[in-house]
Amino acid sequence: MKMPELLGAEGDIQIRKMQGSTADFTLFLKWMTDPEIMRYWDGMNTQYTYEKVVQKYQEHLDEQVTQCIIVYQQQEIGYCQFYALTPEEYEVSEREFFQFVAPSEKVYGIDIFLGERRNQGIGSKALKLLMHVLFTGYHADVLMIDPKTHNQRAIRCYHKCGFEDYFVAPQREEQDGILYDSLIMGARNPDLRKD
Repeated sequence: MKMPELLGAEGDIQIRKMQGSTADFTLFLKWMTDPEIMRYWDGMNTQYTYEKVVQKYQEHLDEQVTQCIIVYQQQEIGYCQFYALTPEEYEVSEREFFQFVAPSEKVYGIDIFLGERRNQGIGSKALKLLMHVLFTGYHADVLMIDPKTHNQRAIRCYHKCGFEDYFVAPQREEQDGILYDSLIMGARNPDLRKD
């Protein structure tokens, strides 16, 4: 089996590309059946199976979503993904989107969670590493993330990492039969900030 592609490393934290392997699929399935993750990710009524994990992985590849595993002290502890972003893909209004992003800018949407080692400050370190990877390696101008407004722990982490509140997209995400508002947050490449 070939070695997974490493996208970035800082201290004890690494981000590597997810592989289409039994090991990565089994790991992802473990996380996708964890109530602490599911209550903010897809909801408690979503049932993941190994086959569904494989299907989602392939769908993301087809949609050009880069899927990654977060490694801390040589243990796989979490997941993140990123993708080039437009208002249509993000399902938000162009008017609001372009209040914060110029049409010529390169924008990536990101998602992230920890499946292990929560509440130890590792999440913010992993997010900062992902931001660095995207700003330096992918030349992103802006990163956007879209937590549900009731996910206060995640929002605190994103603020800590330099994300700002852009706007609220009402009733944007359905979960367990309820439509939730999303807080659209953004962070600009620090090398491109205009003072």
